[in-house]
This record gives sequence, C-alpha cells and structure tokens, in this order.
Amino acid sequence: MHYHRRNVVLLTSALLVCWLIAPALSQEKKEKKAPPKIEKPAADAKADPAKEKTPLLDSPAVAAILETKPVTPLECVKAAKILVDLNRDDLAKSFLKKTLDAKLDAGGLADLGEQVGSPVFLELSRRAGVQPEGRQLADAVSEAVAARLKDPERIAKLIEQLQDPSPEKCLQAVVGLQSSGEAAIAPLVAALVDPEREAQRANVRAALVEMGRAARDPLLAIARGSDPKLAVEAIQSLAAMKDPGVAIFLYLPALSEKSDPAVRAAAVAALKQLIGGVPSRNEALKSLTGAARNYLDGHYRLENLVVTKKPMLWRRDAATPQYKAIACAPNDLARDAAARLAGDACALALDDRAIGLLYATAVLEAVGCDGNLDFPVLDKKYAYNEVLEYAMANHRMQAAVMVADALSRNGKADELLYRDAGPAPLALALQSPDRRLQMAALETIVRLKPTKPFAGSSYVPRTLGFLAGSSGSRHAVVGCPNAAEGAELAGMLSAAGFVADTFTNGRELVSHAARSPDCELALIDMTIDRPTIDILLQQLRHDPRTASIRVGLIARDGYLGRAERLAGLDPLSKAFSRPHDDKAFQWQLEQLAAIRPKEYIDFKTRQQQAARALELLAELSESSDKLYDLRGAQDYLLVALYNPKLTAKAAAVLANINTAESQRALVELASRMGQPMFERQAATKAFRKSTQQFGVLLTAEEIRRQYDRYNASEKEDADTQHVLGLILDCLEVRAPKK
Repeated sequence: MHYHRRNVVLLTSALLVCWLIAPALSQEKKEKKAPPKIEKPAADAKADPAKEKTPLLDSPAVAAILETKPVTPLECVKAAKILVDLNRDDLAKSFLKKTLDAKLDAGGLADLGEQVGSPVFLELSRRAGVQPEGRQLADAVSEAVAARLKDPERIAKLIEQLQDPSPEKCLQAVVGLQSSGEAAIAPLVAALVDPEREAQRANVRAALVEMGRAARDPLLAIARGSDPKLAVEAIQSLAAMKDPGVAIFLYLPALSEKSDPAVRAAAVAALKQLIGGVPSRNEALKSLTGAARNYLDGHYRLENLVVTKKPMLWRRDAATPQYKAIACAPNDLARDAAARLAGDACALALDDRAIGLLYATAVLEAVGCDGNLDFPVLDKKYAYNEVLEYAMANHRMQAAVMVADALSRNGKADELLYRDAGPAPLALALQSPDRRLQMAALETIVRLKPTKPFAGSSYVPRTLGFLAGSSGSRHAVVGCPNAAEGAELAGMLSAAGFVADTFTNGRELVSHAARSPDCELALIDMTIDRPTIDILLQQLRHDPRTASIRVGLIARDGYLGRAERLAGLDPLSKAFSRPHDDKAFQWQLEQLAAIRPKEYIDFKTRQQQAARALELLAELSESSDKLYDLRGAQDYLLVALYNPKLTAKAAAVLANINTAESQRALVELASRMGQPMFERQAATKAFRKSTQQFGVLLTAEEIRRQYDRYNASEKEDADTQHVLGLILDCLEVRAPKK
C-alpha cells in the first residue's frame, strides 16, 4: 500500500515538472532570442544550511518543482501555481517576487497573461499567503492584457481577418473581437457603414451580432438612419440578436406608409421573429406613448436601458457617414429613448394633439443630452404657450425652461401674458417649484416689456425678490422636539459648511424655510410635532419656495421603518438613522445631494441667480411706467444688501424704492465702521439717489444720530469722514427733485 502511494506521488511530481518545463522548451525552439533570465539571488552567508534544505524534504512533489530550477517568468509563475496547490505559499511567494523583479514591459506581461491564463492570476491575487506579490503581479498582468485587447491596431487586423476565406480564421477573428469587448463596437460600426467596404458587410454584421447587447444601440441608430441598405442590415442584425426589447423601436418602419419598402419588409420580418407578429396601429400607439411617458418619469429598468459599462448615445456624424458614441448619464439615455418613441407615435398619428404635445415636450427634455439631436427643437404647429402649459402640468421642467426661454424671442407680450381668464402659462411658471424655470420665465417677462398689468403680474417682484435675497451662505434647517439633539445636528451641519437654524416644532421650521432663498436642505426628526412629520412634508412641498428642499428624515430607534415608508412617498426625502459620528453624517449629506442631481440648485447657481434677479429688479425699477410695485421685494433686498457680492446691485434697487425702510438701511450700512469701504460707498451713492427722487424719509431722531456720528468721526480715516459727510449733504434735501 505504501509502495503504491509513493509511486502515485512520484508520477504526480513528474507530470507537474513536465507541465512546468514543456512550454519553456517549446518556446526556446521557436524563438532565436532567449527569454529574460532571472538571476538566482546569492546565498546569504549567515543563513543556516539546514534550514535552507528543509523545504526540499517536505514532499517529493515540492522537491521535484525546486529541482527544475525555474528561471523565466513563465516558469516561475507556473512553479508558484503548483506550490500554492501544494500549500507551500512561502516558496510560491519567492517565485512571484522573482517574476516582479524581472520588470517585464507591457508586452511581456500581456504574453505572460495569455500563456498562463487569467484564472491562475485571479487565484494568486486572492491567496492570502502570497501577498502582496500575488496581487501586484495579477494587477499588472490584467492591465497589460486589457490594453492589448483594446489596442486599435489589433482590432483593425481582426476586422480585416473577418474576410479571410478560411472559416477557421474568420472564427478566430470573431473570438478575438469578442475578447476586446466594447472597444471593438465602434470600429465594427465604422466598417459596417463604410461605403468602400460594402463587400465585407455580411461578415461585419455577423460579428456585431456575436458581440451581443453591446452592439444593440449603434445598430438601432443605423436602423433609423437615412440609408435604406444600411437600415436593412441593422434591422436584420437586431432580429438575429433575439432581443424582444428592441421590437418597439421597429414599430414605425414596419407600420408607416412612408417607410422604404425594403426597410419595411425587414422590420416586419424582424417583429415576427422577435415578438411573433406586427401590432396594429392603435396597439403600437398605445405602447409607444406609454413607453415614452415611462422613460420620462424614470419608470424603467436600468439594465434594460444601459447595455454597456458606460452609457453611450449613438449619433450619425452630419459631415460623414460614420456614427459616433457620446458618453452620457442613464437619465440622458431615458430621455433620448422617450423622444424617439414619442416621435414614432407622432409620425403614426399626425393629427393627434396630445401625442404631438408629448413629442414636443419629450424632444425638449432630450435636447440636454448632447445638444445635437436629429429632432427639431420645437414643432411649430404647436403654440409655445400650449407646450409650456403641457410641460408644467406634466412636470417636464427641462422642457418648460427651454420653452420659457424661447418665448422671449418668438412672441409678444399681448400674445403671451394676457388671457381672458386666469394667469397665462408664463405667469404661472413664476409659482413653479423649479428655480430654473422661475428665472427663465422672469427673463422672458422682463424682456417682453408689458405696458399694463396682467393676471399674475404681482408674482414678478415677489419672485425676483425671493431669488435675489441671498445672504451669501449655505443654509439648512433642523427640526427636532429635543433642543439639545437639534443643536447637535446643527453643529454637524455647521462643520459641513452650513448655517443651520433649529426649531422644536414644524410650524416655525416651515415659516423660516419659506423666507430663506438660501435654504438647501432640512433635517427633521420623525417625532416632530405641530404639525406631525407627514403633514409637515406636505406643507413643504406645496409651497414653491420650499418644494425643492431635500429632506433627511432622522429616525431614532423604532422609527426607521416608518421613515423609509414616508421617504418612499416623497422623492426628495431620504430616511436615516440618527448619525453617531461625522463620517456617518457626511455620508447622509452625500445621499441627499445625490437625489435628482440635475434638478439640484447648488450654492454657486443660487448666487448667480441672485445677482441676475437683482439686475432684473434694477431694470424694472428704472422703467418709466413703473408697472410693478417693488416694495414686495424690499425685505429680501435688505438681506442681499449685506452680501458683499450683491451689495452694489441691491443698493441700486433700494435707491428706486420710495420707503423709509430702504433709506434707513442704506444709511445704516454706509455708517457702519466695520463694513468694507466699497460697500459703504455704494450705499451712500444709492442714498443720495433716493433722496434726490423722494426727499428725506428718515425721522428727526435718525437725522440727529447721523450728525452725532459725523461729529464723533474726528479721529476716523479720511474715507469714513467723507462718506459721513456725503450723508449729511443728502440730509439737507427736504423735498423730491423737481
């Protein structure tokens, strides 16, 4: 029995040695240049000879491996693999180190990867006993192999090899292209549409089919192109992929009388192959419009939409027959799909007003994808007002913003602002929760220069004032019935760069948030009352000033389940356990910021909007007809006055408001010793203009205080004395300028 076991061990050792040295012997015969040598390290003079020989005596298999004296990187890696299998990680690690010390270039590492195989390196990267060498070598080999597979020259040669008369060579080319993955898609597409390579199309098309779902989107783009021959090729390829998900994109070419006969026949055949038949026109319209709405609403499975590692939009280059891929976000793909499907529905039902409005809105939503769609920006047969109204009613804010902006260049005040009953869509846009839409509508209304009041005209100064009233800091609100716990959350917010205000009841929180244009988010304890959290959320969402605030629902023990259910009903909310350290709290803030990132108005954008709103207010305040009562914006202007980046603009508007409060605010700012001199000078200039227009509106006590300030400034700097002196000069004006 022992004799038999010894024979098995020796036989195993012999086979392992043969596996180790056979490729090396074969390589020596094929190559004139010897493989790189790895010098055996010199023996350590202090080492114990007895200890050095110990590993050789472990087993015949280990001894046999060491007896082969591996030299080349390939031999060392194979030896390491065998030693790992024999549980001699210590010896395996030394051979991996020798391989790393050889410092192979990218080509050598890629050769090593192909000769040994990725499973071996994957095992070495995960084996704890051979780290860090195992992981370092595996990573280097993996990177080199990936670079070789994606090499454009290699891919180009494989595409040429597709034309080889040998079926075996052609199959090898397809396998090679598949190993290149997504990197081979664009070159294959270029070869398919190249008019000079028409004879190669059949093989290229077959290779694209073998590439699987990664080739789906470029083939869909080609199928919708203007070249009938290429469209047929693409449709046949899509059918061969047997993916039912592409069927809906073939409804239009299969059902439209305007389709090229060959394209229509190919689409009909593909639909029969993919879904068993061709739908009726009504069935197709229902499916197309339903899918378009789902894509716009975000109701889609991401894995069905994004079929490659990086979402890409495929577009035909207008100057060439080639197609190009444009990197995008999953939302961009969804909007693009919505526009295409709605367009197909519109082409099948030209006289359907509702479908036409859906299409126009979907197109405008999709334009933000790459700015180079094949669609018209807006179908002129639909009135701009009508599209704006439809977009707002269906919460398509990207489309609404674009229409509101277009209205200023394509309409007149009489057409766009006046209705027999109720406010026009532009005026209603001022009450939208989307600040970008508010700004676009304000820009348009001011540019239209209406000469008489219109329904909703009072929204203009109030909305401009709210957007303008930035303090220059990021703000947040905290709602917690326990004041100490609320203060703790506020402290964390402060460390994250926010000015946080805390409230122990919901009523005060909502009231404060509605007055603060800087408020970006709210952290609310689930146990808040007056009102309770569910009613509080509704109040926030129903006020356009607070509707877009991101809300973190903070749940103490026992409340997390309810918080998650409530967050599921409110798309701008997230449920969190109470944070116990700064790291957890920072993660929660990142989660809130990630909610609908394209709709989020960051601090920089808020400051830009505030500056522009002040410029529009200044333009209105200088208007001779004085259509708007700007006193509704005054409270927000008083806040902006102390924002260094907005001081001059806010002061210029206050100069044109006939109130004692505006004059008082300008005088107080000009007289403050701690304020920057440029702010004080801007306030003084505005105060002079105000008194010239409206006379002095300050009380006798306030005037007397100014004389006291001037008299007390004897030791102040010359600029301060000059400013205070100018204020006194203005105070001598007792009546409006005639």
